[in-house]
Amino acid sequence: MALPPKSAPVWQKLASGGMKKLRTSNLGAQMLSQRLELSKLPITQKADEVYDFFVKWERGLTNEIAQLGSL
Repeated sequence: MALPPKSAPVWQKLASGGMKKLRTSNLGAQMLSQRLELSKLPITQKADEVYDFFVKWERGLTNEIAQLGSL
């Protein structure tokens, strides 16, 4: 499954608490979720960071990417 474009609303959903809804055993995704929760950055910057993370680690996040449509 291909990643949604950077402009897709799913990235802002993930950045504003949606990462917690993902069922993941990926340690990097878990750490990103916790860091975003504590971050004071604007949602748009958080969304960019989430998107960049998924682009970089796309091969290892197939389970998480499959869940994006249900958020």
